[in-house]
Amino acid sequence: MRRTAFPLPPKELALVSPSQPTAIEYQTTESVLLAAHSVTKKYGEVTVLHPVDVEFRSGEIHALLGENGAGKSTLVKILAGIIPATTGRVSGRAHDNGDVAMVFQELSVVPQLSVLDNLALAGRSNRGWIPYRRLRNRARSALDSAGLTDVHLDRPVETLALAQQQLLELARGLIRDAQVLVLDEPTATLSDIEIRRVHTVTKNLAAAGHAVLYITHRLGEVMELADHVTILRSGRVAATGPRRDFTLTAIVDHMLGKSRETVVKASVSRHDRDSENTLELTALTIPGRYEDVHFTARDGEILALFGQVGSGADDVVRSLAGLLPPQRGAITLRGKALAVPSRVATKRHGIGYVPADRATEGVFLNAAVTTNISSSALDRISSRKLLRRKRERDLARTGANDVRFNPERLTEDVSAFSGGNQQKVAIARALAMQPRLLLMSEPTRGVDVGARAEIYQTLRQLAAQHVLVVVYSTDIVEIRELADQGVTMYRGRTVGSHRIDDTDDATLITEILHGEPA
Repeated sequence: MRRTAFPLPPKELALVSPSQPTAIEYQTTESVLLAAHSVTKKYGEVTVLHPVDVEFRSGEIHALLGENGAGKSTLVKILAGIIPATTGRVSGRAHDNGDVAMVFQELSVVPQLSVLDNLALAGRSNRGWIPYRRLRNRARSALDSAGLTDVHLDRPVETLALAQQQLLELARGLIRDAQVLVLDEPTATLSDIEIRRVHTVTKNLAAAGHAVLYITHRLGEVMELADHVTILRSGRVAATGPRRDFTLTAIVDHMLGKSRETVVKASVSRHDRDSENTLELTALTIPGRYEDVHFTARDGEILALFGQVGSGADDVVRSLAGLLPPQRGAITLRGKALAVPSRVATKRHGIGYVPADRATEGVFLNAAVTTNISSSALDRISSRKLLRRKRERDLARTGANDVRFNPERLTEDVSAFSGGNQQKVAIARALAMQPRLLLMSEPTRGVDVGARAEIYQTLRQLAAQHVLVVVYSTDIVEIRELADQGVTMYRGRTVGSHRIDDTDDATLITEILHGEPA
């Protein structure tokens, strides 16, 4: 959220050096910087937030948890002054001074502008001009603290990788030096190294007396970082208290309102598999991105490419989707040579693709769910070059049921939904074209545990229906729960290929961090 913009105040940023230690002794005070008192929110007759009372204190990292649609986004928007509460009030020094900065999960950077210009837009404004000379020093400090030490201030944002743009979002929050910083899934697209840097910055902000409101679906982060936890369920506070009072199991149970459902891999028997239904890559290469990549995806299984951001794994998936045509090597699908010169060509071959950045590439945020789902299968809902609305509605309803999306909400714009539901729409859109091969990058990035399990179940059902499924993920937990076969990558090269159930985490992580078979 950018409540004010442009020139920065005279005070200097309280930023941290990347070389500072991560171990910090918190000197938490009892000062309440921001608080909600019986806050509610209604849209028409629908209540999305029931009376909520919560406090955020100086020197504290406060994790706000809940399934997608639990009310987290609504609450933080009210706390930051983006939207008004229906009833109740917000108080505290940060509220009174407009001193709340938000770092959104979905990118809000302006791609056509420079890094410096984007940081200027995040600053505070008392006048109508920008003191660029003084801003450059503060901007450099913000970038360095966010882990972007090698990014030039004048570089166009559109040339940055997705992970770098996410770190730029963090730098935009840091340059505000606000009393309260809201971090919405700040590590969702980041590598392990980048995640550790974000954790360091977060701990140092709290140690400096800021209040950090940390929203994440990575529960391991909660156990490592949080001082306090508040869990929302169906618009209500399900539980709140010091983090030490919660176990992972208790957090999940509070989020779901029921005992945790274990994800079970339903393997397809070899008798039911089609031995000819394979995708094979041989020595696939794009110099500077990846080289000599090889693997085979088989019928009835889910294959996962596992690597850090920048390992080349995501580029391989984009190449298969027709977005980065390889320069050398061979691809065969069902034993026949497959050319991937463009996205148009790969769609013609029956290749569906769900990108990591769903907001800009995966869905049309300002269009209805029905429009999104049908947009990839216009040939199925048209006749004589005219759209048939009944066919479109029927297709959308079928797609919604396939991914466990509420079919009663098909007419609403995708922007109205949580990240998990947006991801379900992106998957339904890809499935509407009836793919032979489904490609996904970070399939459950920013998705809660409930929706994550539903997406996994959808993908396993597709594999059982003879759809080849290849995913790229940086999440070891996801690899473990979803994949049958794992291919590790490091600096553009495949390192190993493993049956996931027969391989321990240490082996997989060692290969993606060091590039040598464990």
